[in-house]
Amino acid sequence: MADQNASSFSWPLIGVGVVTAGAGFYFGLVGLEILTPPSQINGPMWLALFVGLVFFAGGISVIVSGATGAYDRAGELPAEAPLWVATIYWLSGVMAAAGLAGIGTWIAFGAGTRHFSMTGFISSSVGESIGRTVFGIGAIITWLLVIVMARAGAKKIFGKRS
Repeated sequence: MADQNASSFSWPLIGVGVVTAGAGFYFGLVGLEILTPPSQINGPMWLALFVGLVFFAGGISVIVSGATGAYDRAGELPAEAPLWVATIYWLSGVMAAAGLAGIGTWIAFGAGTRHFSMTGFISSSVGESIGRTVFGIGAIITWLLVIVMARAGAKKIFGKRS
Protein backbone atom coordinates (compact mmCIF):
# COMPACT_ATOMS: atom_id res chain seq x y z
CA MET A 1 0.00 0.00 0.00
CA ALA A 2 2.88 2.39 0.71
CA ASP A 3 4.27 1.75 -2.78
CA GLN A 4 0.90 2.44 -4.34
CA ASN A 5 0.54 5.76 -2.47
CA ALA A 6 4.12 6.78 -3.26
CA SER A 7 3.62 6.12 -6.96
CA SER A 8 0.44 8.24 -7.06
CA PHE A 9 2.28 11.31 -5.73
CA SER A 10 3.00 14.12 -8.15
CA TRP A 11 5.73 16.21 -6.58
CA PRO A 12 5.56 18.92 -9.28
CA LEU A 13 1.82 19.25 -8.72
CA ILE A 14 2.31 19.40 -4.96
CA GLY A 15 4.96 22.10 -5.50
CA VAL A 16 2.56 24.18 -7.59
CA GLY A 17 -0.05 23.77 -4.87
CA VAL A 18 2.36 24.91 -2.16
CA VAL A 19 3.33 28.02 -4.15
CA THR A 20 -0.33 28.81 -4.91
CA ALA A 21 -1.41 28.31 -1.28
CA GLY A 22 1.53 30.46 -0.20
CA ALA A 23 0.37 33.25 -2.50
CA GLY A 24 -3.10 32.93 -0.98
CA PHE A 25 -1.64 33.14 2.51
CA TYR A 26 0.25 36.29 1.49
CA PHE A 27 -2.87 37.96 0.08
CA GLY A 28 -4.81 36.96 3.18
CA LEU A 29 -2.23 38.77 5.31
CA VAL A 30 -2.50 41.77 2.98
CA GLY A 31 -6.28 41.71 3.45
CA LEU A 32 -5.78 41.70 7.21
CA GLU A 33 -3.38 44.65 6.73
CA ILE A 34 -0.51 42.73 8.31
CA LEU A 35 1.55 42.96 5.11
CA THR A 36 1.60 45.68 2.47
CA PRO A 37 0.09 45.01 -0.96
CA PRO A 38 2.46 44.61 -3.94
CA SER A 39 0.67 47.47 -5.71
CA GLN A 40 -2.37 49.68 -5.32
CA ILE A 41 -5.61 47.81 -4.63
CA ASN A 42 -8.55 49.35 -6.48
CA GLY A 43 -11.05 48.53 -3.79
CA PRO A 44 -11.27 47.93 -0.07
CA MET A 45 -8.31 46.17 1.54
CA TRP A 46 -10.52 43.32 2.77
CA LEU A 47 -11.06 42.36 -0.87
CA ALA A 48 -7.56 40.87 -0.73
CA LEU A 49 -8.96 38.37 1.80
CA PHE A 50 -11.21 36.96 -0.92
CA VAL A 51 -8.27 36.81 -3.32
CA GLY A 52 -6.25 35.05 -0.63
CA LEU A 53 -9.09 32.61 0.01
CA VAL A 54 -9.31 31.70 -3.68
CA PHE A 55 -5.57 31.11 -4.05
CA PHE A 56 -5.12 29.37 -0.68
CA ALA A 57 -8.08 27.03 -1.17
CA GLY A 58 -7.06 26.34 -4.77
CA GLY A 59 -3.52 25.56 -3.66
CA ILE A 60 -4.75 23.17 -0.97
CA SER A 61 -6.94 21.44 -3.54
CA VAL A 62 -3.96 21.02 -5.88
CA ILE A 63 -1.81 19.67 -3.03
CA VAL A 64 -4.47 17.08 -2.15
CA SER A 65 -4.86 16.20 -5.81
CA GLY A 66 -1.12 15.71 -6.24
CA ALA A 67 -0.79 13.73 -3.02
CA THR A 68 -3.67 11.35 -3.77
CA GLY A 69 -3.34 10.84 -7.51
CA ALA A 70 -6.64 12.57 -8.25
CA TYR A 71 -4.92 14.53 -11.02
CA ASP A 72 -5.29 11.56 -13.38
CA ARG A 73 -8.84 10.65 -12.40
CA ALA A 74 -10.78 13.67 -13.68
CA GLY A 75 -10.45 15.34 -10.29
CA GLU A 76 -12.03 12.52 -8.30
CA LEU A 77 -10.27 11.29 -5.20
CA PRO A 78 -9.42 7.59 -5.00
CA ALA A 79 -12.18 5.52 -3.37
CA GLU A 80 -9.85 4.61 -0.49
CA ALA A 81 -9.15 8.27 0.39
CA PRO A 82 -9.75 8.91 4.10
CA LEU A 83 -12.74 11.01 5.13
CA TRP A 84 -10.56 13.90 6.32
CA VAL A 85 -8.81 14.08 2.94
CA ALA A 86 -12.13 14.04 1.06
CA THR A 87 -13.47 16.73 3.40
CA ILE A 88 -10.46 19.02 2.86
CA TYR A 89 -10.66 18.50 -0.92
CA TRP A 90 -14.38 19.30 -0.94
CA LEU A 91 -14.13 22.30 1.39
CA SER A 92 -11.24 23.80 -0.57
CA GLY A 93 -13.33 23.72 -3.75
CA VAL A 94 -16.32 25.28 -2.04
CA MET A 95 -14.15 27.96 -0.41
CA ALA A 96 -12.44 28.86 -3.70
CA ALA A 97 -15.81 29.21 -5.43
CA ALA A 98 -17.15 31.27 -2.51
CA GLY A 99 -14.13 33.58 -2.74
CA LEU A 100 -14.75 34.14 -6.44
CA ALA A 101 -18.44 34.75 -5.75
CA GLY A 102 -17.52 37.28 -3.05
CA ILE A 103 -15.28 39.21 -5.42
CA GLY A 104 -17.97 39.26 -8.12
CA THR A 105 -20.56 40.33 -5.57
CA TRP A 106 -18.44 43.29 -4.48
CA ILE A 107 -17.84 44.34 -8.09
CA ALA A 108 -21.57 44.18 -8.82
CA PHE A 109 -23.07 45.56 -5.63
CA GLY A 110 -20.28 47.29 -3.67
CA ALA A 111 -20.10 51.02 -3.10
CA GLY A 112 -18.13 53.28 -5.42
CA THR A 113 -17.78 53.67 -9.15
CA ARG A 114 -16.50 50.97 -11.50
CA HIS A 115 -14.85 51.31 -14.87
CA PHE A 116 -15.40 48.51 -17.34
CA SER A 117 -13.97 47.99 -20.79
CA MET A 118 -14.43 45.23 -23.30
CA THR A 119 -11.93 43.79 -25.75
CA GLY A 120 -12.51 41.40 -28.59
CA PHE A 121 -14.53 41.92 -31.74
CA ILE A 122 -15.78 45.20 -30.34
CA SER A 123 -13.28 47.07 -28.18
CA SER A 124 -14.82 49.91 -26.23
CA SER A 125 -15.66 51.29 -22.85
CA VAL A 126 -18.75 49.74 -21.31
CA GLY A 127 -21.07 51.65 -19.02
CA GLU A 128 -21.00 51.04 -15.29
CA SER A 129 -24.59 49.78 -15.20
CA ILE A 130 -23.89 47.19 -17.90
CA GLY A 131 -20.71 46.03 -16.18
CA ARG A 132 -22.37 45.78 -12.78
CA THR A 133 -25.31 43.90 -14.29
CA VAL A 134 -23.03 41.36 -15.94
CA PHE A 135 -21.03 40.87 -12.74
CA GLY A 136 -24.27 40.68 -10.74
CA ILE A 137 -25.59 37.88 -12.93
CA GLY A 138 -22.23 36.14 -12.68
CA ALA A 139 -22.19 36.54 -8.89
CA ILE A 140 -25.67 35.07 -8.54
CA ILE A 141 -24.73 32.12 -10.74
CA THR A 142 -21.52 31.61 -8.76
CA TRP A 143 -23.32 31.70 -5.40
CA LEU A 144 -25.79 29.13 -6.75
CA LEU A 145 -22.81 27.00 -7.79
CA VAL A 146 -21.36 27.32 -4.28
CA ILE A 147 -24.65 26.09 -2.80
CA VAL A 148 -24.84 23.17 -5.22
CA MET A 149 -21.18 22.25 -4.59
CA ALA A 150 -21.64 22.44 -0.82
CA ARG A 151 -24.78 20.34 -0.85
CA ALA A 152 -23.50 17.72 -3.30
CA GLY A 153 -20.18 17.43 -1.48
CA ALA A 154 -21.85 17.10 1.90
CA LYS A 155 -24.12 14.34 0.58
CA LYS A 156 -21.19 12.57 -1.05
CA ILE A 157 -18.93 12.75 2.00
CA PHE A 158 -21.34 12.41 4.88
CA GLY A 159 -24.17 10.54 3.20
CA LYS A 160 -22.14 7.40 2.55
CA ARG A 161 -20.45 7.21 5.92
CA SER A 162 -23.23 8.13 8.32
